[in-house]
Amino acid sequence: MQLSEIGEFGLIHKLREKCRSSAKDLIAGIGDDAAAFKNPSGNTLITSDMMIEHTHFDLSFTTFYQLGYKFLAVNISDILAMGGNPEYFTISLGIPERINTEDIEELYSGINKIAAKFKIAIIGGDTCFSKNNFVLSGTLTGRVKNIITRSGSKKGDVIYVKGTLGDSAMGLQLLKKHGKKVHTFSPLTHRLKVIKHHLMPDPVPLKYTKGVTSMIDISDGLLIDVSHLCDESRVGAVIYENKLPLSKALREVAKRQGSDPVKLALKGGEDYRLLFTSRHKLKTSAVKIGEITEKERLIIDSKGRKRALTPEGYEHFNKGFKGPKGLGFK
Repeated sequence: MQLSEIGEFGLIHKLREKCRSSAKDLIAGIGDDAAAFKNPSGNTLITSDMMIEHTHFDLSFTTFYQLGYKFLAVNISDILAMGGNPEYFTISLGIPERINTEDIEELYSGINKIAAKFKIAIIGGDTCFSKNNFVLSGTLTGRVKNIITRSGSKKGDVIYVKGTLGDSAMGLQLLKKHGKKVHTFSPLTHRLKVIKHHLMPDPVPLKYTKGVTSMIDISDGLLIDVSHLCDESRVGAVIYENKLPLSKALREVAKRQGSDPVKLALKGGEDYRLLFTSRHKLKTSAVKIGEITEKERLIIDSKGRKRALTPEGYEHFNKGFKGPKGLGFK
């Protein structure tokens, strides 16, 4: 069977079945944003992410500083999605001959910038020669008291999103269309905001997690990540399009580009925002975008029309994926 027939998530499901563990200390394994296990001093989280040139990034419009910043940011987002605090990071690099020492130093400057924000220690890794593409692989650990997984939501829970959606996808559209020339366009402010969101995402932790029943970070797109949460919790969901948190920058740029900001928010991916559920209304700056149902999965538009909520977004290997095509996705 070809990987294109089952897609990334079909492959993950197969590997999950093949790698079932009976380890007594394991709390959460394959299927969540990070693995979690008990140790004598508490609960440890561990996550791993790869970024591959021409699949996840394009050095023609990405600086090494921006790449380093984003590389650690996407790992941080996974730890935050489990309710944890990131601690230690290891880095492995596959380096083509065309990349020099100054490039690597710039990469690490970007890594160190966001590491300082979250008080993360860079503790090691590996380097090797890569024949063609620049490859980055990182492993981040964290600590957590109360682990939040994707599998705790129940019928009646409220669905929240912390932060705006769709900015990264809009930024990627601009970069793919105009490259570095986009910086010469006017008006510039809104364009720079969405571009920065794509090149240097800033994951934001949820300060108060009491009452949160499940959580996931939005990396592949809202629809596909809502579907992941529903699958793990064995529930349905209703999402209201008119409640999606869209930034002013996204609305303005999308209008000028002739793009639909709602579609970008639903399917764009790489927002690295937290999607979470709660059984009670929370005092939070996060935006309520829907609720958990028993089985039914629906999207309701601004006119009250209903349609099926399907897992559309980015998926590696999948020929039939329905999200925006191109670079820049997890």
